[in-house]
Amino acid sequence: MESSDRNYPETIEHRWDILYQEYPEVYERFSAFPYSPPWINLVTDRFDLRGKEIVDNGAGTGRSAIALAAHARHVFAVEPAESMRLVGEARVREMRLTNVSFHQGSGEALPLPDHAVDVFTGFTAGLQSFPEAARVLRRPGLIVLVDIAPDHYGGDLNAVLAHPTPELQRYSDWLVHELGFAFEDRESIQEYGSTQNIVETYGFIFGRKAIEYLRRTGQTSIRWTLRIHSLELL
Repeated sequence: MESSDRNYPETIEHRWDILYQEYPEVYERFSAFPYSPPWINLVTDRFDLRGKEIVDNGAGTGRSAIALAAHARHVFAVEPAESMRLVGEARVREMRLTNVSFHQGSGEALPLPDHAVDVFTGFTAGLQSFPEAARVLRRPGLIVLVDIAPDHYGGDLNAVLAHPTPELQRYSDWLVHELGFAFEDRESIQEYGSTQNIVETYGFIFGRKAIEYLRRTGQTSIRWTLRIHSLELL
């Protein structure tokens, strides 16, 4: 890793909970490598967010909230993990943004009054409570969720990882068949620039099989297949 004052394990082997709580700086570095097209463009090309007030659930270190802020009137970035919020708050201060605010909370208990925002977003954060999301939305309101598509966990290394994720399909089925969401799948390529970068971030998260494959092949990019679920509430 880049930092010399902390000892890192080689990998946390798919333990995203440990990543969020103990290694927010690795998550921040992982998410900072550029996507083509950027995730935010997949949303803004389809949905008009200009002048909207948005709650970004599971905002993490703030990359999605800050990207949304370029279009929105205000973004309420909701994140339960203090370690992640601190990174995001520091970035907002550094960038001198006035239309992004961080709040402790979760999708089950959003720290907003009824009908407070126009749009609910979640970037790989999922929808924990549909009634809670609906509660904070004005009408008409919009829910947009961007997640890894079923059978594409780990992007184009999914088969290499051989890490079953049936919950991705169950989640999509719940949104579509139970709640009436529409969806479409889009691709985006993330470029890490070097074997060292991809091993220390992607490999750190996705495990030893990924690390061995990346070192053997020299691959420095990941092709992600993203599923965009959306629902308009009238």
